[in-house]
Amino acid sequence: MKIELREVEKKDWNFVLKLRNEFYEYSFYEQNEPILKDDHYKYMNKQETNPNFHQWVAFDGKNDVGYIRILDQDINIMVEKEFQSKGIGTIMLNLVEKKALSLGIKKLKAIVIAGNESSKKIFIKNNFKLILRSFEKEIS
Repeated sequence: MKIELREVEKKDWNFVLKLRNEFYEYSFYEQNEPILKDDHYKYMNKQETNPNFHQWVAFDGKNDVGYIRILDQDINIMVEKEFQSKGIGTIMLNLVEKKALSLGIKKLKAIVIAGNESSKKIFIKNNFKLILRSFEKEIS
């Protein structure tokens, strides 16, 4: 399957929002509920001037199939449910590693929420190494 990455443009923001809200329970450490469109757009506008934020939409020639971004060294990947388990995530990671090198990024990190087995698998399969585990407790 031929997958390409293109830089995210404003016209892609609704697609990214859709993915964020589909996968927030298992993908985003700091997102614990669906994000509102206004909040998402504020975030995306803010990141447009962040030199350490890079993002791409993956497409197969006719469909947008996923989204991948690097914030500082942290990488996050989301693949549309209908396109999962087809190797697209691995292709996206390989493509973004090349992009990262061209941007001068020499290390990528993946913060994976406990219980997100599919993310763990894809990063292990692509030679990411588990460095540490983090424990947290909310106190009041």
